[in-house]
Amino acid sequence: MIQETGRIIDIKEINGEKTVVVECISKSACKSCSSNDNCGVGVVAKGLTNRAHHLSMPYKQGMEINESIELFIENKDIVKSSMIVYIIPLLLFVSGCSISYLFTNNEPLVIAISLLSLFIGTLIAKTVSSKLYPNNSISKLISTK
Repeated sequence: MIQETGRIIDIKEINGEKTVVVECISKSACKSCSSNDNCGVGVVAKGLTNRAHHLSMPYKQGMEINESIELFIENKDIVKSSMIVYIIPLLLFVSGCSISYLFTNNEPLVIAISLLSLFIGTLIAKTVSSKLYPNNSISKLISTK
């Protein structure tokens, strides 16, 4: 289970339901690493420090603006999302490359078919992801305490 601390910045009423807007600040693990000055990831992380993300969550009795809350998301939901976003496009890319190479040795054509397969895989992943996790259900995956 992943845990993050957020701060309530607004309380709204949307479609008759109260929601809270929670601000979470991205933290990089690179700050604690001794090799962060010599690592490309560490250099990029320095440029992206303190990036705020806003999430809409269902309101729970007693929530107030500027209150800190803990957000939790289950590992199974992270794994499932990662599988959809990474594996589907990758499988289609490799399949497109392998199958096109069986039929032709024309390398530019193989590359074009592989990239087309990757694009189709990305569209499929986006469609599957939006059906499994519609925008209004994302907040249900994240629980608060």
